[in-house]
Amino acid sequence: MKKKSLNAKNKNLKNSIFNPQKRNKRIKKIYDRFEFLINQKEFKGYLVAVSGGADSLALAYLSKCYQIKNKNKNFHYIHVDHKLRDTSSKEAQALKKILKKFKIECNIITWKKKKNSKKTQSESRDYRFNVFENFCKARKINTVLLGHHYDDFQENFFIRLLRGSGLKGLVSFHNYRNLKRNKINIVRPLLDFSKEDLLYVTKNTFNFYIDDPSNRSLEYLRSHVRFMIDNLKKNGLNEKKFKITFENLISSNNSIEFFVQKNISENSHIGTSKNNNIRALLSSKFFSSTDEIILRSFTKILQDVSGRYFPARGKRVSKTLDQIRQKSIIKTTIGGCVIEKIENSVVIYKEITK
Repeated sequence: MKKKSLNAKNKNLKNSIFNPQKRNKRIKKIYDRFEFLINQKEFKGYLVAVSGGADSLALAYLSKCYQIKNKNKNFHYIHVDHKLRDTSSKEAQALKKILKKFKIECNIITWKKKKNSKKTQSESRDYRFNVFENFCKARKINTVLLGHHYDDFQENFFIRLLRGSGLKGLVSFHNYRNLKRNKINIVRPLLDFSKEDLLYVTKNTFNFYIDDPSNRSLEYLRSHVRFMIDNLKKNGLNEKKFKITFENLISSNNSIEFFVQKNISENSHIGTSKNNNIRALLSSKFFSSTDEIILRSFTKILQDVSGRYFPARGKRVSKTLDQIRQKSIIKTTIGGCVIEKIENSVVIYKEITK
């Protein structure tokens, strides 16, 4: 192909596929909402997480549209090959090849772990976020874009309900649109849209996506929950009813959070140690409130001290709190932190692992 023809092809690509204003109303509506949410804050560079599923490819498309429109070169598309399936590396290369046809350079990062060690989905998630944070720091960018959507939001609610989560656990995904951990913004700009919406975008753009068979495997709780939600929808559950219930729960949760912050500010002191690690000192009054407020206050301090993206498990935290109250604990570890009971106070500092 002659250079002139190639330039014409690239120009046409930008003016059609990556110009949502010239496409249909459905894609335009999704892009406009995406652009509005991205413009709410001044972000310094973006890492776009591309798993290869329909939702993440829709995210890649919307990000590329935004990148072209704003002439922003500081976008990086990352796929993490966890090697949880035998076909994962082959799928990663197919993904890279497809995206390259659309002028999207996708970096593949492979999880190299000992052959005999078992990789769990939880470990894969933790590894993936470590990759994202390290990449952002190396490239001096501060924002990770994730493709979670409304269906994920609803599924997480019911998964936590079945696991016996408290009020905070049930509504926690509400705050996931824009979080900040270790100075990195974790942004989910697609929570207003269903998987069906994002599948529509992907099919009408790339006409390709990776179908993960684990999404249908009854080995996993999420698959059972999807089946349950489908049945609930057939029996009257709709988006409007679900959102009304959810908003009522959020209101109750906000009331509790007020007293959690009050407990932390009045009954704890958070500073830095000689090696610049965060260190927290909790007075005896910290443990004098209601169980829910103590649990939340303690969990938040553990997360702040450890710097971990995900909080410690509620059951373990509750067990540790019981031991503190019963004075049967002197020193222990939980959630990446060391807990020490010193007279009537509790000291918390980050656990150093070799």
